[in-house]
Amino acid sequence: MPQFTFTVTEQMIPYEDYTYKKQTLRKLVEDIQGNDDEFYTLVNNIIVGEDQKGKIIEAMKKETNQRKDHSEELFKDVFEKINKAVNSFNEQVEEMKKQRLSVTYEDHTGEKDFAL
Repeated sequence: MPQFTFTVTEQMIPYEDYTYKKQTLRKLVEDIQGNDDEFYTLVNNIIVGEDQKGKIIEAMKKETNQRKDHSEELFKDVFEKINKAVNSFNEQVEEMKKQRLSVTYEDHTGEKDFAL
């Protein structure tokens, strides 16, 4: 008697989209970004608002601006990484919800066709 095997991949658990997690993570980063902006505004107001002058003040302004620019670049990078991480998470979870099944059977009827 001939033996036949077929393999299928079945979705065992229904699909769920986790992209809503992006907004939760973005909100946390935006809160940090807001605190940073508040800090840089405060520093700027103290330095510029009080008409401070001199080499030390100019160096502080320059350093503050550089740090602010660097922080903004980091935030952009974090937002991109959030998107990539959540998309990857979505794919990994979906892959884990699938199961490969192999079925081996013997044909007792002599027919070679098998319908699922």
